[in-house]
Amino acid sequence: MHVGTDDMLTAESILPKATLSPNGSKGRFGVAYLKTICSQAGIGVSENSPDEDVNAVDCEVQFEIGSVRVQVKCTSKFDIAGKSASWPIETTWQKKWQKCSVPVYLVLVILGYDKAHQWLEHQARGTLQHAAAFWIRVNDTGNGQTRIAIPKTQRLTAATLQIWENDLEACFFSGT
Repeated sequence: MHVGTDDMLTAESILPKATLSPNGSKGRFGVAYLKTICSQAGIGVSENSPDEDVNAVDCEVQFEIGSVRVQVKCTSKFDIAGKSASWPIETTWQKKWQKCSVPVYLVLVILGYDKAHQWLEHQARGTLQHAAAFWIRVNDTGNGQTRIAIPKTQRLTAATLQIWENDLEACFFSGT
């Protein structure tokens, strides 16, 4: 498509036709965000293939001693600011998480905007992601909960991975 100088450029007019649904795009962005944080810390992530999240987890974050499991959700329905975000959880997820002997975390990636073309801002000095992620350990959640509150004090950063690794080590060395 040729756009003349008098034509108005919009994000939709310069992007290719999407092959992912809006929810699919958000899901991919959420996992990519987790991988970005892990790569900053030099920590590997293995992702389950689509429809293979049989343990109600999308990824495993790989530490030297072993891996923790992570379920990733991505949304634009919340503000990044605030005290917490409440996310629906299914009973079947809870049962699977509780059976796991290693830590299981729910990571909620919150997008600053609803439209995909706004999620990233390409600036001269780099690309800015309009997103933030928050986490909570979930394999100790009570049965029958339909929602879980993710505290926004638990921001996902490279430093979070040290907490996760300590949680994992505690499973092996303190019997928890």
